[in-house]
Amino acid sequence: MASKLIGIVGATGTGKSTSIKHLDPKETYIINTAKKELPFKGAEKLYNSENKNYKEVDEIVEITRLIKTVSEKAPHIKNIVIEDSNYMMAFRMADKANEVGYTKFTVMAKDMVDLFREARKLRDDLKIFYFSHPEVVEDGGEIVGYKMKTSGKMLDNQIVLEGLFTICLYTHVEDTKEGANFYFITNRYKKYPAKSPDGMFEDLKVPNNLQMVVDKVNEYYN
Repeated sequence: MASKLIGIVGATGTGKSTSIKHLDPKETYIINTAKKELPFKGAEKLYNSENKNYKEVDEIVEITRLIKTVSEKAPHIKNIVIEDSNYMMAFRMADKANEVGYTKFTVMAKDMVDLFREARKLRDDLKIFYFSHPEVVEDGGEIVGYKMKTSGKMLDNQIVLEGLFTICLYTHVEDTKEGANFYFITNRYKKYPAKSPDGMFEDLKVPNNLQMVVDKVNEYYN
């Protein structure tokens, strides 16, 4: 057994960050790469440095060190959320904007692979949620699907993020007369390349509730 890597992919405003509110803050550690406010009531009181369950970090290598430290020294933490993970790649690219050649992409790909490799070695009872924006995949000008967003094709040539996850859920919003309903897509649906182990989720669309996801993962593997 090993820790579980869970990708949560969705555009801004589709319920990714809001889904955190269902988790128990006493068992959850948030790594905020974008350093922006969490979009649910009371978030700052629940997650902060005083409670030792929140840190703003955007450097990939430092995030790798941090999740290892949480695994080793904070056994009460069961969930680690890497929020807005795309920014750690974007900021790294900005820092290396003046470097020429392909070396910077190779280094970044290695750092990302190292992050996921180390994440898989953590405690059995840990869930690592990796929040990502989606990127449109086109063929001849037609949208044929989506993928996890990276810092561009040069990085895509060296690493396929989706292949590093056993579970990858996509956000989905349905508008009704009563208002918008927010879901996670659990397996391939239309142009969403979501995936999860056979039988883990009974339904293709489930509420965007991270605690529900944790419960389903625990039930499946235990």
